[in-house]
Amino acid sequence: MKVFQSSPSNTFTNRTGQEWNKKFLLSFGLVNNVGTLTNAGALFADDCPLDQCRLYCTRWDGKEKGDAINDAEFTSNVLMLLREAMNFVKANTRRGWEKLPEGRKNKTEYAERAVLEALVNHFIHRDYTVVGGEVHLDIYDDRIVVTSPGGMYNGTLIQDWDISDVSSERRNPVLANVMAQLDYMEKRGSGLTRICKETEALAGYEPEIHPQFKSTPTQFQTIIFAITDKENVGDVSEKQLPKRQAKILNLTKTSPTISARQMSEILSVTSRTVERDISKLKEMGLLLRKGGDKDGEWIVVNNPQRI
Repeated sequence: MKVFQSSPSNTFTNRTGQEWNKKFLLSFGLVNNVGTLTNAGALFADDCPLDQCRLYCTRWDGKEKGDAINDAEFTSNVLMLLREAMNFVKANTRRGWEKLPEGRKNKTEYAERAVLEALVNHFIHRDYTVVGGEVHLDIYDDRIVVTSPGGMYNGTLIQDWDISDVSSERRNPVLANVMAQLDYMEKRGSGLTRICKETEALAGYEPEIHPQFKSTPTQFQTIIFAITDKENVGDVSEKQLPKRQAKILNLTKTSPTISARQMSEILSVTSRTVERDISKLKEMGLLLRKGGDKDGEWIVVNNPQRI
């Protein structure tokens, strides 16, 4: 088994700027005094041996579970699952994260940090003793829902609490400490508050779409609602699009499995130009991709609710 050749070592260096040292394995609680892998350490191992360390991702077509536009399943260590989850969100929301030279501008449906905090919270506090349990990431047209096995560690229900008063009791203290050392969370346990504040800071936020937290004795759920850009709400017809983008939509309607290279040949432009247009159509919510690059297909959204 490749234990820690890349997962926490590379992540530690990239996120903290410090060189990884094997002494951290013991101080972090990833191995015991005789060098044997601990249960927490197994969650960070490159070849994670725990079957329940899994992630199910689904992008649903609409606001309820029905037809899936895209789905993926991952079994790996916690850090890889976190990375795959963030990539899935970015690829399956209408506008992803807008990057600028000076940082990120708040024009997205979701605050990137809020989504990251939610996922980190579920990977850290879930009950890993539930064999067959996994984290579920469900993306709908109007919200992201993250669900994990295990309710509140103290037996209470999260909906009975004021979020600002939630205690920082942890089911997996070693796991939480390592994620804090990797700068994925703050030690004082303010993740839920951070989710709310980051969402509230987005342009277009309104109180009725405040993040929600729900729990039962056996599961915990975080719901983050999409921000609607009301200035741009409305149906978009192909007549309003640049001619080339309208042609791309028509090509994907008639040939859902067509590749960007094939479109570039038909339109007499470079593949890079087609890929830029596809990105814009995705951002406007007019075009979605179901499946992978080689075996997937295009889904044209005829009546987008927002762009």
